[in-house]
Amino acid sequence: MDWKNFFYFSRRERQGILLLLVFIAGIFAGKWIFSSAKPQPLTGSEFSEKELTQTNDFSNTSERSVYTPIYNNNRQSTLRNYPSQKEQTRTYYTQEKAPVVRPKPATEKFPKGTVIELNEADTTILTRIPGIGPAFAKRITAYRKTLGGYHRIEQLQEVYGMYEELYTQITPYLSIDPESIIGIPVNTASVERLRAHPYINFYQAKAIVELRKKRGQISGIEELQLLEEFTPDDWVRITPYLVF
Repeated sequence: MDWKNFFYFSRRERQGILLLLVFIAGIFAGKWIFSSAKPQPLTGSEFSEKELTQTNDFSNTSERSVYTPIYNNNRQSTLRNYPSQKEQTRTYYTQEKAPVVRPKPATEKFPKGTVIELNEADTTILTRIPGIGPAFAKRITAYRKTLGGYHRIEQLQEVYGMYEELYTQITPYLSIDPESIIGIPVNTASVERLRAHPYINFYQAKAIVELRKKRGQISGIEELQLLEEFTPDDWVRITPYLVF
């Protein structure tokens, strides 16, 4: 093998190789020339000079910003723009005092021997009876309104939640005035008015109205007692509330 022939290049080949080498060298040279230098961290003295320069640059403005270095956990300094003294305001917060909750005084109870009229007593008076609280006082007055008034002390046993011990405890303090009962006008009351009473159901109310239409007017309880819708016990309870 002839090595001289192996490394022999024609004139055109030598020119191409030369241009290729020049092109490669130009790429490396351009990359080195135009690459930016890495930023260097500021030292303490350099930072002071920069801060002083920035402060002097804003010395002529009416409101200037002060740049103060803030160091984070990585000990790298950053600049934060703080408002000037004209812009700074201070807010004072006062802690509101919690309202003082004072216990309400207990209701003074009636002494033994006190007797009140049940149909006239309001909830305030009823709560003064030993054993009766606000809840029971409201129930007693609400049921009294539905009845039209109590005509017997025993009717308190019909109040929702009433139990035997409480009933026995409060009855010595109570009395009944039958004249204070608000009765139902039998000859003018509608079915709705009659059935609204706890002792009269819908069928009984309708029977009273139908009898009234036939006779024109009902003169007494004796005429109503002929109705099959009522029992003798019903009349015992209802009679005090019927007005003819």
